[in-house]
Amino acid sequence: MEKRKFWSYENKLTAIFFFSIGFVFFDRLAINYLIPFMQKDFSLTNTQIGMLSSALAITWALSGPILGYISDRVKSKVAVLVSMVLFFSFLSLAHGLAASFGILIVLRLFMGIAEGPIIPISSSILSVESTPKRRGFNLGFTAGTSYGVFGGFLAPLVIVALANATDWRTAFYLTIIPGLVIALFIGKVVKNPKKNSDISNSPAIAKEKVSAKQIMKDRNIWLCVIVSCSFWVFLLPFSIYAPLYLIQVKQLSLSTMSMVMAAFGAGNAIWGFIVPAISDRIGRKPTSLIFGVLTLFVPLTLMYVDNVVAISVLIFVFVSGIGNLTMFTTTIPAETVPIQYAAATIGFILAATEIVGGVLSPLYSGMAADAWGLTAPLWISAGGGLLAFVFSLFLKESAPVKVRVNKEMESAL
Repeated sequence: MEKRKFWSYENKLTAIFFFSIGFVFFDRLAINYLIPFMQKDFSLTNTQIGMLSSALAITWALSGPILGYISDRVKSKVAVLVSMVLFFSFLSLAHGLAASFGILIVLRLFMGIAEGPIIPISSSILSVESTPKRRGFNLGFTAGTSYGVFGGFLAPLVIVALANATDWRTAFYLTIIPGLVIALFIGKVVKNPKKNSDISNSPAIAKEKVSAKQIMKDRNIWLCVIVSCSFWVFLLPFSIYAPLYLIQVKQLSLSTMSMVMAAFGAGNAIWGFIVPAISDRIGRKPTSLIFGVLTLFVPLTLMYVDNVVAISVLIFVFVSGIGNLTMFTTTIPAETVPIQYAAATIGFILAATEIVGGVLSPLYSGMAADAWGLTAPLWISAGGGLLAFVFSLFLKESAPVKVRVNKEMESAL
């Protein structure tokens, strides 16, 4: 029996997309950790802070499905992917040149256009190249763990350290370097998937002559939309306003705040691949229920626990629930639809997620914070976690191991 090489094409793709998607989140969330430095220069209100996140989410929501759809039909997905990575890298640098709140808003709008298609295109390519028993792990590692490592763990530590050592503008300038390196590796290594590949496992959708309209009627797709939106309602208000809550309400220092948020990011990073890997073994639905309810307790911990060490440990444990997010945004959709619709379907789910969770929740969380204080966004975050768990109850199983077993049982009967 031939021994499989560790540095296989599948593993190369997983590594490259881990860094590329991770850097998307690093760039997207960097501004959250720089807001305490920027607030005085721009005299930002909590509502305006929410608007900066919402502006990016609006165009992310539009570009995700549109450019995902285009990438499904053009000759080279890789060319689109490289172009978008270069585009958002230069835009990140441009944030350091911003002279007003209005310019920041414009930059966030363009940033959303560039970043929106990265996850749909990357996930559609990786879905094809992944072996069925590793699909959940690969997609969870590239989208979930990368978020935790780069957006949640490294961003608060690196960005705050850079801003303290220099200033917030220089911190933005330096973000272009990783983007250029990642674009180079994508162009050198990643190959365009074959058009006739198909990874669909869903018994509800036939593999031949399936229309986009039929796909949109599938229960799993709509559950993915609702649950993903709910998780994003949990995630973004917490990511945006938890740093301000820790500084202004808990009276922690900037460095201590960054350590607490790093614990949140470390939890995202570690659970981001452990939870999807568990789902490869026991199924998507039981995994979503076991871990899903825990996200509710992340914002509650911040509000009701005072010891910094206890806050960090509990947040690290409870954020395991967010490991479900990549299952609903990438893995389950990729297992539900034929490959020719994968990027567009994932883009559609991410678009809906961005509109509800990315555009509306930061905006209304900011308005709520201005009206009722910084605890209001944390309550909104807790509500998002609870809704994600409730709607997970209605999921149809899509994991290959479970679908195969179910089919064998049906045949036996």
